[in-house]
Amino acid sequence: MVNFKSSAGALFILLSLVAWPSAAQTESREDSDELSRVKERLAENFSLPEHTYKWTFRDLAGDRDLKIDGVANRMTLGFGARLDQIVTEANVNFTFSYSPVLAAEVSQLRITLNGEVVRAIPLRRNEADQQHQHQIRLSPELMANYNELEFELIAEAQGMECSVFSPAAWLEFFGDSTLEITRNQLVVANDLAWFPEPFFDAREFQRLNLAFMLPDEISNEYVQAAAILASYFGSEADWRGVETKLFRYDQEPLVINYFEENEFSFEHNFEWPEQHGIIFITNNSRPWLLSDLENVNQPQVRVVTNPVHRAYKLLVVQAPTVEGLVTAVQGLTARPIGLSGPTFDVHSLDIEPRPAYSAPRWINTEEPIRFSELVDFPSELQRTGYQNAPVALNMRLPPDLFTWQRQGIPVDLKFRYTPPVQRDESRLRVFVNGEFIKGFTLNESGMEGASDRIRVPLLGENPFAQSALQIPAFKLGALNRLEFEFSFSALSEECRVQPLGNTLGSIDGDSTIDLRGYSHYTEMPNLHLFVKTGYPFTRYDDLSQTLLVVQENPTNEEINSVLTAFSVMGAASGYPAVLVNVAQVADVPEGADKDILIVGGDVLREWLQRFGRSSLDKQLQAHGLAGQQQLLYSPDGSTQISGPSAAIVSFESTLTRGRTVVALTANQNGFLPQIDALMRSNERNTAVTGFMSVLTPGNTRHLATYESYYVGELSLWNRLSYHLSRYPVLVAVFTLIALVTLVMVMYWFLSGLARRRRQGS
Repeated sequence: MVNFKSSAGALFILLSLVAWPSAAQTESREDSDELSRVKERLAENFSLPEHTYKWTFRDLAGDRDLKIDGVANRMTLGFGARLDQIVTEANVNFTFSYSPVLAAEVSQLRITLNGEVVRAIPLRRNEADQQHQHQIRLSPELMANYNELEFELIAEAQGMECSVFSPAAWLEFFGDSTLEITRNQLVVANDLAWFPEPFFDAREFQRLNLAFMLPDEISNEYVQAAAILASYFGSEADWRGVETKLFRYDQEPLVINYFEENEFSFEHNFEWPEQHGIIFITNNSRPWLLSDLENVNQPQVRVVTNPVHRAYKLLVVQAPTVEGLVTAVQGLTARPIGLSGPTFDVHSLDIEPRPAYSAPRWINTEEPIRFSELVDFPSELQRTGYQNAPVALNMRLPPDLFTWQRQGIPVDLKFRYTPPVQRDESRLRVFVNGEFIKGFTLNESGMEGASDRIRVPLLGENPFAQSALQIPAFKLGALNRLEFEFSFSALSEECRVQPLGNTLGSIDGDSTIDLRGYSHYTEMPNLHLFVKTGYPFTRYDDLSQTLLVVQENPTNEEINSVLTAFSVMGAASGYPAVLVNVAQVADVPEGADKDILIVGGDVLREWLQRFGRSSLDKQLQAHGLAGQQQLLYSPDGSTQISGPSAAIVSFESTLTRGRTVVALTANQNGFLPQIDALMRSNERNTAVTGFMSVLTPGNTRHLATYESYYVGELSLWNRLSYHLSRYPVLVAVFTLIALVTLVMVMYWFLSGLARRRRQGS
C-alpha cells in the first residue's frame, strides 16, 4: 500500500529540485541583462579624455647648461609621444637674455622642430639689457614618436675692428621656460602584441604611474603577484621611476536607481582607475562589472577595456585560484617577447633560479665589457662641433665590489677624432662622477681607421704594462658616470670667417672596462646600497634568496610600500623578481637562510618579539636610542601617540649569520608613504646611509652603523689583511712581537750553531 502523504512529499521535493535551476538561470539571466544595460549606458557616455603635459627647460635638459654661444651654438631638447595619444596642441614659452656685444643686424635665434624651422627671432644689440619672452605654437603635424626642439644661435661678437664667432656672443635661457603639450587619448586594440604598452611607454620621459586593483581581502599570492609585476615595470621604466596607486574592489553590484521609461542611474561601490590599470581576479573573486568574463582553466593574462573609463585598458591577471595568479605573472614577466592577441595562457612554467650577480644592468665581472654594450645607439659615442656635451656612460657596478688596495679599474680606451690643422688647445678630458681623472692632447698626426686607434697609457709610467686608463677605485660607487669630453679649438686669422664646424670626436665602441679578478665583499648594514641598488636582495636579481614579510591582510599603505620597493629593485637590476616569496611572521621557519624585507610597523614589532632584537638594539644603543620603539612602530598597537615617524632600518638577521633584514616601518600607517617618496627621489635618497634613516614631519636623520658584519667571499689572507688594517696600533704590536720573536729565534739558532762549532773544534 502506497503512503499518499509520503508520495506527495516526494513529488513536491522532486518538482522543487527541477524548478530550482530554472529560477537560478532566470536570476542569472536578469543579472546579465542588467550588466549589459549598465555597460551600454557607460558606452553612450564615453568620450576621449584630453591630457595636458608641461615640462620646464630644466626638466628636459637635465644637468646640461641652458646657455649657447657663437661656438657651441646649439641646444637640443628631446621629448617623446605616447603610442595611445595624439598631439592636438603644443606651445613653447621661453625667456632668455643675451650678450650686449652681439654684432648688429646679423644675430638671430633660429628654432626648429624635428629639422623644420618654426621661428627665427632677431637679436638686437640695443635690447640686450632686457629679458625677452616669447610664445611659439608648434604644429602638431610636425610631431613624431621622438621629437627634438632645437635652438640655434647665429651670432657674432662685435670687436674693435671686426666681428668674430666667439663665446662672447652668448644667449642663456631661464630654467622655468616651459614646453606645454595637449594630447587626446586614443583607443587602442585589446592586444598584447605591444606589451608593455600602453601600460608603460618607453617614449615617455616622466615617471611611470601605475594603477593596481586588488580585492578588499587579499592573501600572500596577491601581494606576491603584484610585487613581481611592480618589479617588472620598474625594470622597464629604469631611470624614470615608478609611482603606484592602489584601488581595492569588492564583488557587490553597482547601486542602480531606476526611473520611469527605463531610465536609470548607478553609483560605483569603489573607485575605478581613470587610466590604464592592472587588476588581479580569480574565477570566484572579481568586480561585478567584470562578472561577464568567462572563467579560466589555467592562469591567464588578458587585455580588456576599462568598463568605467572606456578610453583606457585593464591588464587582467586571472586564474582559477589565487595560487595561479603568481604563475600567470611569472609567465608574463619571464617571457614578455612574442606575445600576440588579447590573451596569454600559462599552461606550465619552470623557472630556474639565476646565479648571483646576473643583473642585466650590472657590469659583468667575468669578462671585459665593451663600451658599445653600455649604450643603446652607436651614435651616443660620437660628438660633433667645437664644444658639445660629453660622451657619457652610466655604469652600475656590483654594489659589493671589493676594491681595497687595488690600483684602479683598467679601461682600455680607444678614440678617434678629426686632427686639428695645427697644435692648439684641443683636448679630450676624462671624468668619473664629475671628478677629473686624466686629459689628452689632440695632435695633428691624425687618427683614422682601426689601425690608428689610441690606447691610453697608464697613470704610472710602466713600460711593461699594457696601455690602459686606470680609474681610481676609491672614486667608484655602485652608480657611476664615466664622461669623455672632446674640446676643439676654433682658430681663424680672418675677420668674419666662421669655422667650418666639421670637427668630430668618437669613442670607439671596442673600448673596454675590465672588472675581472675583483672579489665581492662589503660591510653591512648599509642602507645606501639598498635605496640605490636594492642590495643585498638584488644580488640574486630574481630575488630567489629574498623573503618578503607582511601582515595577513596588508593595508593600502603597506601594499604601496611593497610595490615601491620592488619597482626600485627592478629598476636597479633590470630583471623582475619572479622568484620572491611572501610570508607572515608566524610562517617564517627558524633558521631561514634568506634576506628578509619587512613592510609595516606591526610586522616589525611581531618579528622582533618572535626572533629577538639583540642585533638591532646594539645599533640603537650606540646612538642613545635603546628602547625608543616609538620611532619604528606603535608599542601598544595604537596609533594614538605623540607624533608620526617612519624609518628604514637594517640589521643582521638572527636566523642566519650574514643575512640581512631591512624593514620599512612607521608608527602610524598613514606616514608610511614618506618612505616611498624618499626611495623614489634620487636627490633625497643619495643622503641615505648607515643602518637607519628616520623620517619625521620636520626632518630626516641618517644614523651611522656602529656594529658591522660583512657579506661576500674573500680569501683568508685578504680578509685578515683588510680587517687588521683598520687597527694600525694592533698591527704595530703584532709586527713588533713578530720581529722580537724572529730575533730571538735567530739568536738561539746562531748561538747553538756557535756552540756546536766550539765543541767540534
